[in-house]
Amino acid sequence: MAQRLGELLVARGECARAAIDEALQAQAIFGARLGTNLLEAGAITEERLALALGDRHKAPALYGDLAPDPRALALIAAEDADRWEVVPLRAMGRKLALLTLDPGNVAVLDEVAFATGRSIIPFVVPESRLWRLLVRSYRVFREERGVDHHRTPTSVGPGAAAGPDLIDEGEFDALYGRVGLSTPVPFQSPLRAPAATAPPVVAAPPGPGPAAPPAPDLGHPEVLPPIDLSGVPELEPIPDDEEIAEPEPEAIGFAEAVLALEGVKERGAIARTVLRYARSRFRRALLLTVRRGEIHGWVGMGPGVEVGQVHRLRLPLAAEGVLPTVAVTRSHYLGPLQKNESNIRLLRALGGGVPQSAFVVPVLALGRVVNLLYADNGRGEQVDPNDLGELLILAARIAQGYDALVLRAV
Repeated sequence: MAQRLGELLVARGECARAAIDEALQAQAIFGARLGTNLLEAGAITEERLALALGDRHKAPALYGDLAPDPRALALIAAEDADRWEVVPLRAMGRKLALLTLDPGNVAVLDEVAFATGRSIIPFVVPESRLWRLLVRSYRVFREERGVDHHRTPTSVGPGAAAGPDLIDEGEFDALYGRVGLSTPVPFQSPLRAPAATAPPVVAAPPGPGPAAPPAPDLGHPEVLPPIDLSGVPELEPIPDDEEIAEPEPEAIGFAEAVLALEGVKERGAIARTVLRYARSRFRRALLLTVRRGEIHGWVGMGPGVEVGQVHRLRLPLAAEGVLPTVAVTRSHYLGPLQKNESNIRLLRALGGGVPQSAFVVPVLALGRVVNLLYADNGRGEQVDPNDLGELLILAARIAQGYDALVLRAV
């Protein structure tokens, strides 16, 4: 078994043990590989991470602003590149230089070789770099993680231009004329959760953390080194992070959801459990992540809710809207959605339709809000207050599940 990446980085003096532990904690909550979380925290440069990955996998490593040849890209279909998590870089005769996260995954390399009819020369690259190449080259979805200095920040706020409305003014006026357009007020539930499961109370909301300094983009070699893999023994795949499967569609009750969260072993299981419970109580639900000053769509369920729309949802914490309000104040919210750009983007991720009331619950871990759980009953409908007590307790159980994941991670 190859040396674990964290141990290798500490042994090489690239990262302190504390930085590895913090990245492992972030990985347990937010996913992605250890190296991606280290990059996002500014604990390592992309160059040093790539070189360490090369040593760990015993394979050549590349980094920086790589430019795949369009003729090489055409050899692999977008859905295959997405599934295999590979990007072809250069086609040289009967050889194909391939960017991959795991050059020891012989099964994937064999599939690529069969599909392209070429001998594969694998190059390992950091996950965040490969993800950006997948987005740029094949237009597949990947989270914006790690060093992303090419990214344009989302502009949402009082001075931002409003996006297209999902509904017309008349519908908003008719709906909000009944419930009012007052500023959202944090909801204090009359239902008291058991002391052992009550969400932690924090005196003051944290501000967004400092932005990590971007790693230098050091480019790529003009000519790839001639690497002949003949005679090289096949490498065993090195296991890494868990895969997050799509949530199961079957609804489950509160007792079953609590039981499932007690034995959770990876963050994907949290998402599946929460949405399966939400399906039994609400028409629509979203689970979102909160990190580095932004709210990101994670998973959702309900009629009209599409995976792509959920994944594309990005809201800065500085924006006006119900989700940023709950994330910053750490308080639950029950009430209508005001007409502003942030809430319209939320409704777009839900497939449209303004509810008469919605409920949002913050989930805390590591002393900060890491998730938001949003629920409503669709266009023009109210949330039943009788369903809210269980949701509050479930949010606390999610936090306990994260605590267990973090303890196992370090």
